[in-house]
Amino acid sequence: MQASYLEVDLYDPLVFAGVALIVLVFGIPILLHAWIRKAKFNKLPDGYQTHALRTSIRIETIVGAAAIAMLAALGIASWVGFNTAWSNLEANIEQKYHPVELNIHEYNGSWIGADITLEDGTSFNDVVVEIRDGNEPFITEVWYHDNPEAAG
Repeated sequence: MQASYLEVDLYDPLVFAGVALIVLVFGIPILLHAWIRKAKFNKLPDGYQTHALRTSIRIETIVGAAAIAMLAALGIASWVGFNTAWSNLEANIEQKYHPVELNIHEYNGSWIGADITLEDGTSFNDVVVEIRDGNEPFITEVWYHDNPEAAG
């Protein structure tokens, strides 16, 4: 029987963060531009404050506000998704290797680094944690430690 592991999805939070950055780059200037236009509009004499101009500024303000709301939603989704994936990864490593001490200290988008101490006292520093099919964590150094005949 194969062990069941929790889902570790570190990709989607990175995509959410990237899209949030794009929204930030375009949304904030749109909102600022709308505020500048609104200030200029308020200084215009009555004959020049047209309905079309007022509507255009309102639409620009709504688009900018929607971008800020989207930025907030994407940021929260990214943060929650990354924290969930991180805690699921820790739980999966604990389920498979039963470490006495575990410190997952870095993730750079392509690999995960960790320090792990096993029940027999063996300690591994700066090991790479792979996530295999079925969200199974795999640490090469621990596998060779558990299977010395494979090191051969």
